[in-house]
Formats: sequence, structure tokens, C-alpha cells
Amino acid sequence: MITKSKQDWSIGATVKVGFLSLTVKAAIATPGDFAPDAYILVNKAGTQIYKFVPHNGVEKITVAEAKELIADAQRAAAHAADKAIAAAKRAAEISSIVL
Repeated sequence: MITKSKQDWSIGATVKVGFLSLTVKAAIATPGDFAPDAYILVNKAGTQIYKFVPHNGVEKITVAEAKELIADAQRAAAHAADKAIAAAKRAAEISSIVL
């Protein structure tokens, strides 16, 4: 998430990107690839959808592309959660053996 900015990049906030005033609809985390997070933005009329990645700029996308980005992020988050749960179970198992 963008933290070093004068603008509020939380979901529902209005941000200015260039000359466009857009509303943040989703923040897409990109863990593991060291790329900045992506943001799904919508114009005030709700007729255009954009993807914004810091340092890469704004790109107009379709509804299908936005849904795909969000679904990919949800799959990645679920995978990371599964890995964390498995690691916690292994740690608990090891600590129960050691005691």
C-alpha cells in the first residue's frame, strides 16, 4: 500500500493521478515479486476502470481484467495463508516433541 504520499490510498478514497480524479476500489497486493502494489481505480461517473501501479502509471482495463486481478490476488492470499498455517502446525508439532 502507498504510505509515503500526501494522498489517502485506502479503499473508497478519491485520489488524483495526473489530471484524473479517481476512486480507489481495490488494492491488489503483489507479494514475492518485489513490485509495488496495484490499485483498481474508477472515475467519478463509474464508466471507466483503471489499473494504477506506482512508477508504471495508469492503464485503462476492462471489468473482466479487474475481476481477474482481484481473483489472482485472492488466490495468492489464500496460498500464503495456507503456508503460514502449515508452518505454525509444524512449529507446534516440533515444540510438543521437544517438551
